[in-house]
Amino acid sequence: MRERVTFGILIVLLIFLFAFTFAVLGKGEYEPAGRPSSPPLALSLPA
Repeated sequence: MRERVTFGILIVLLIFLFAFTFAVLGKGEYEPAGRPSSPPLALSLPA
């Protein structure tokens, strides 16, 4: 019985971690530190 409760808690925790991760990544503000963001097209065109 205790094993089933522990397994259920682990499954719920795993689902929560996936939901939190995709909520953070889905906002669109996160950028990996490895690649710099390119400037907008209007700034990159010569005048």
